[in-house]
Amino acid sequence: MDMEPGPAPWFNAFRPRIHRCLRLSDGPTAHAERLRRLREALAPTTDRGSWRSASDETRQDHFATVDTDWLLTYDASRPHQIRIDFPPEDSEQVRQRLFAAAQLMGCEVLQITGQLGCRLAN
Repeated sequence: MDMEPGPAPWFNAFRPRIHRCLRLSDGPTAHAERLRRLREALAPTTDRGSWRSASDETRQDHFATVDTDWLLTYDASRPHQIRIDFPPEDSEQVRQRLFAAAQLMGCEVLQITGQLGCRLAN
């Protein structure tokens, strides 16, 4: 007898996470293409929702990586940025993959801040 899978959990279990925000240059490509390239670089990913302003000038796309359990927001407002929460043991992998993703998006990482907005690097 085939059993249908149960519903997906509404939330993830608590685990310690580090928060980083990568401020980006705008780059030459449109938002939709930058988002596609970002998600492709971090694939596989799963949607966690999105928000768009009434004028569609500002938007946020929320998603998670499936294999590493990183939680991301791609924020196309001002400032243009990627926000990420990840387990502490993934720090170096996050840095490598996000810098490579930014390059694929045609963007430059201008600044990195922590949870309290403290500047960490250029």
